[in-house]
Amino acid sequence: MRRSILIATDLSMRSERALRRAYRLAAEQGAKLTVLTVVDEDLPPGMAARSRELAEEELRMLCDAIAPDQPAELRVEIADPMPHILTTMKDVQADLLVLGVHRPRAVWDLFYGTTMERIVRASRVPALLVRNAPVAPYARVLSGVDMSPASAAALHLAAELAPEATMHAFHAVHVPYRGLVARSGTPEMLHPFLEEARDALDSWWEETDLPQAVARPEPQPHGRYEMLSRLMHSEKPDLLAIGAHGRGPLSPTLLGGFTEQILRDPPTDVLVVRH
Repeated sequence: MRRSILIATDLSMRSERALRRAYRLAAEQGAKLTVLTVVDEDLPPGMAARSRELAEEELRMLCDAIAPDQPAELRVEIADPMPHILTTMKDVQADLLVLGVHRPRAVWDLFYGTTMERIVRASRVPALLVRNAPVAPYARVLSGVDMSPASAAALHLAAELAPEATMHAFHAVHVPYRGLVARSGTPEMLHPFLEEARDALDSWWEETDLPQAVARPEPQPHGRYEMLSRLMHSEKPDLLAIGAHGRGPLSPTLLGGFTEQILRDPPTDVLVVRH
């Protein structure tokens, strides 16, 4: 169970959905909830102080409207937003960070990444990006399995946050020169790749502690984006769980292209677990 949940909100309509989800999860988990709003310190001093006063009033009214009887610590600070969110995570010993989706900014996101990306890169605390209105507990979880410790951790946390949900895993198999292989003969040409993947997945599934609610997926010779698109349509998940792990010498600060793309354009709520 989560012990301390931090929700960082900019008081926008998008982040209000995240705030409502954070309150719901804190109640379900029996966790302490901290609600943080950061006023950018680059504002002129007088404007920053006035903005803080307005933010405090608006945040208090919003939280009272969402859950008047549920305790939460409200913080409104003047600071550099991203570093202060990271500092607050350590201060409250958060074991889950909740954020709302941001307004897309194509050029900025391309070069610098979203706030979610930058925070997840800099912290090992699991993060939940909320896109949808939280009308009910999570009911359908989808998770990509790549046989990494991160993907196992993502499955476990998803099962913890959504104990009553159905869980569907998928495993995409990389087929080198797939187009040439497919055109060179029958689908049987793919069998060696699928058999190798199936054997590896069977071994990993047997050796790894995984939630009982999730069944072993059948490896599929499709790209991750293609499989995700298909399953978003067929399964209609309300939570996508991702295990993020970089590779190479910069791995502590890399998430992998698949995770980064999902965070920039989330198809539903997204749970990211680093390992």
